[in-house]
Amino acid sequence: MHTPFYIRLVFALITVLAWSSCAMGQDESVEQDSPSILLADDTVHPTMTVRWTTNQGEREVSGKMSYGPPSGGEVLQGDTNGEAGNVRAYLALGGSRVDTGAGHPNGIVVRTGLTKVESGKPFFEDIKAGGFIEIEIEGVVLNQPIKYHEGTGIMHLKYAIGDLLACSLPGTARNQYLLSDPKDTLGGRVVAGVNATPGALSGKSKWGGSFEVTIDEDDPTRMGFVARVPFGLLRHLQDPWESTLPNTFFEPIHLHAEAELLQVWATPFDREWILETNEPTNTPSDESSDDDEDDSDEGTRESDG
Repeated sequence: MHTPFYIRLVFALITVLAWSSCAMGQDESVEQDSPSILLADDTVHPTMTVRWTTNQGEREVSGKMSYGPPSGGEVLQGDTNGEAGNVRAYLALGGSRVDTGAGHPNGIVVRTGLTKVESGKPFFEDIKAGGFIEIEIEGVVLNQPIKYHEGTGIMHLKYAIGDLLACSLPGTARNQYLLSDPKDTLGGRVVAGVNATPGALSGKSKWGGSFEVTIDEDDPTRMGFVARVPFGLLRHLQDPWESTLPNTFFEPIHLHAEAELLQVWATPFDREWILETNEPTNTPSDESSDDDEDDSDEGTRESDG
């Protein structure tokens, strides 16, 4: 004797509801068992590595990092030739996504930044035309399991006021953003083609940039990321000189890569296209640093807001 169809349907619905309830219960249990906020373990010192392509091959500098303020930084250890280059690095928490109010309430932003040792010299000595730069961080440890908030990997570029004025650009144009997600607007604070390049680090764009975040499968409290950026994307979008060849455009004096991590039970943001054009503005941290710093040496002292 066959079981009537409607009875089988009822049993199927009961099974689905029971499974859903179990899954929700597991999520709630994870949420209840997790610490209330995400924190980095500052007793662990992640390794930061910077690479760039030169006419003689790849250069690489690296070092163990401690968490600190988003300014200045440490001179990384030299490559196989013992040359450290003009790169000073820092590791910090927080970043542009937090400053613009676009951060997730259940997230934390990890930021790796570079400043110049000597502001008058290029960041990346002898970089090859068409070459790439990479910023990698390994061994970041949080106080609980985390997941990557997809599409939040970005690079922030900050330029010297003097360079902007020399090209008849306003001081408000000093911040530029390379974004992973084509829909990302940092909460409506950036405009494509003016101060942002959406999708530049998606790994699928014509530029070839990428942002890869890795969560340790065996220990989901550990993570790292690699931001890979074509050197030509460091050129300011409003620079009247359109060349992207090395030494033909003014470089940023600061740059940092950042990614947002979430508690495993948190629901990611569903970004939607913002159709209205928003005038780019400075964040509060940008405005204060503009007034407080002298462009002559801001490459080594100014906060990378």
